[in-house]
Amino acid sequence: MKILISFLFIVSGLLLITFFRIYSGEAIHYPFLFWMTGLILMIAGGFILYLHVKTTELTQEKVANTIINDLKLKGEKIIVDFSQCEIKGNNYTEEREITNNQSDLIIPSSEQDIQILNALGGGAMRNIEQVEVTQSVIVFSKQNSRSGLTEKFVSPVIYKDKITLSFHMEQQKETNLYVDKKDRSKYYFDLNFLNNKDNC
Repeated sequence: MKILISFLFIVSGLLLITFFRIYSGEAIHYPFLFWMTGLILMIAGGFILYLHVKTTELTQEKVANTIINDLKLKGEKIIVDFSQCEIKGNNYTEEREITNNQSDLIIPSSEQDIQILNALGGGAMRNIEQVEVTQSVIVFSKQNSRSGLTEKFVSPVIYKDKITLSFHMEQQKETNLYVDKKDRSKYYFDLNFLNNKDNC
């Protein structure tokens, strides 16, 4: 509902701004007021959308933390020896919008102008760049003492190359893995040590 309201505000504001920016009639004496109303609507819609996104993120984070804490309290704790783990990497290139603050001779004034520049321009004219994305995961295999089957646990995606991640793992030596005793597909790979090293 909040998303719908925010988009209605944004679209209404955009229509008002677009219409009254080029309005030259005499029926409406103060078109500037309508233009300002449109701007306020757009800002309000963007703010509502921002609050909705932040609230959703906080809710998801709270749910995730509850699940993690539950696994730590009730799950099976397994000590993961990093020397027994495998690192798998996946690197690729993608296009991303350049968000630097450099001043250009041509400054696009709207999204349409940006698209035109992207279509016509090349090199410095383009507002996108090729970015190398580096991803890795840690794979830990362990034989289940009850079933005798080998279980494989894969960490969340880590945005580090294999060499850097391997270096951090050699320093840390080991970490904890918390597995749901009833549903072995639910587990938490503790990688907080990577965050601590990034802050150093």
